Amino acid sequence: MSALLEVKDLKTEFLTGNGPVRVVDGVDLVLNKGETLGVVGESGCGKSVTSMSIMGLLPKGQSRIAGGDIRFRDQSLLSLSAKEMRQVRGNRIAMIFQEPMTSLNPVFKIGNQISEALRFHKNISKKEAWSQAVGMLKKVGIPRPEQIAQEYPHQLSGGMRQRVMISMAMACNPEVLIADEPTTALDVTIQAQILELMRELQHEQETAIMLITHDLGVVAETCQRVVVMYAGQVVEEAEVGMLFKHPLHPYTKGLLGSLPQLAGEKKRLEPIVGSVPTPGNMPSGCRFAPRCAYRTDACLEAQPALLEVDKGHKCSCILYREGEQ
Repeated sequence: MSALLEVKDLKTEFLTGNGPVRVVDGVDLVLNKGETLGVVGESGCGKSVTSMSIMGLLPKGQSRIAGGDIRFRDQSLLSLSAKEMRQVRGNRIAMIFQEPMTSLNPVFKIGNQISEALRFHKNISKKEAWSQAVGMLKKVGIPRPEQIAQEYPHQLSGGMRQRVMISMAMACNPEVLIADEPTTALDVTIQAQILELMRELQHEQETAIMLITHDLGVVAETCQRVVVMYAGQVVEEAEVGMLFKHPLHPYTKGLLGSLPQLAGEKKRLEPIVGSVPTPGNMPSGCRFAPRCAYRTDACLEAQPALLEVDKGHKCSCILYREGEQ
């Protein structure tokens, strides 16, 4: 597969009164054409900040990209001007945000919000943009699309608002779709419908999807590859089947061990002790060491590199140091 999007050694910092605090520290990601890549980890691990860095949506004056590169079709997005980035954002790379109620403008009708993006990127008439907006609402399974297009976000349910967000994101047929927790706060039935809708649109338009989530069940159902993040870094990367069958990193094992089992299986849940370190107060050496049952004194000395342990299976752990696998 050909890489559409590459994140190389990304370092993102927030600027505070006590100096810069690094939230994303050396992240590498590759998203290939037509695939779904899962990015998982606990809250605060840097998943959403990574996505906002890619989209160029970090708060200005409060954050910065301190190192690395983000390349789309082998062009650096960091080298683009603000005007050039607006041509990419929402057109070639689109995003579904975690909470649609805060992402949709409460004072504009649904149809206007979708057609605005179409007019900006496609340079079409207001009438044609409205027609296409209604067509997108119909495509994502919204009943009475002509009527819904005339309504405001607060008049819709959470599931309907998320469908609207998907229709906005997919309206310009983007090559890359970043979905940041697209099923959070939705009930299980609606979650399944939203994920199925994303799969259908991906199949129709050959869109590559980066799915950011903390739900490993969603990853197992949806993704081909998965990246596990912890404390601003990638600690494991593998094909989904391999990760679930043979997790390597102690953190990944902990995530899988904390999942509820099917009814009838008498297996105790195994919580991960401790809590995620806060940015600006990271432990020395391996960042997971204070919570790891396998830690040794060597773990506290240096952060292990992300190495390929098996074909396509990478892990950042002293247990898999180069030459000792």
